[in-house]
Amino acid sequence: MDERIYALRQDARERGEPVLRDKSFDLLIKTVTEHAPTTILEIGVNEGLSGIAMLLAATNSRLTGIEIDEDKAIKARANYRAFGVDKRAKIFLGNASEIVPLLSGKYDFIFLDGPKGHYGEYCDNLINALNVGGVLFADNVLYRGYVGKGKTAPHKHATIKHSLENFLDKITNDESLKTTVYETEDGVSVTEKLYEKNRTFSARRGL
Repeated sequence: MDERIYALRQDARERGEPVLRDKSFDLLIKTVTEHAPTTILEIGVNEGLSGIAMLLAATNSRLTGIEIDEDKAIKARANYRAFGVDKRAKIFLGNASEIVPLLSGKYDFIFLDGPKGHYGEYCDNLINALNVGGVLFADNVLYRGYVGKGKTAPHKHATIKHSLENFLDKITNDESLKTTVYETEDGVSVTEKLYEKNRTFSARRGL
């Protein structure tokens, strides 16, 4: 991996940006390297550093990102150019809740690191957008240790806890999926789609 990525991650962390934690980042890159996807979807681009790392790990891949913050999208595009991957990456600017149901592409790898309170909402559409054999990699699924049977969360975190538990229930109890949940840092789930099956999801209209 290009050492500049680690320096930029440290700089972003020091500026208070929500950077993927180190062990989770290493697992992300290991998983991408093993699966060698050609199409990647990233939800929650931020400054583009995880996206760049995935593109460098899978040299034949192309990335589609979703980012709600225009300033961060601008920064991400500048970082793509700096690393020479800008021809292989594009960003949809907007709310993932509105964009995800519109996606018409199919992806080999999906990295979910967007708003935690919407993971349950996204789930069916993301699994539908995943190719058979593809992987959905989700960060923060254990959310500060609040997620799990018998665990309680402060009222202000209850919606996020419920969404994540709904998400985890779907990906761990669906026979068409194989999911491993890692207790690494804030929790990571890695889900492989084993076969296609009919499922309920929002209409997809061709973005």
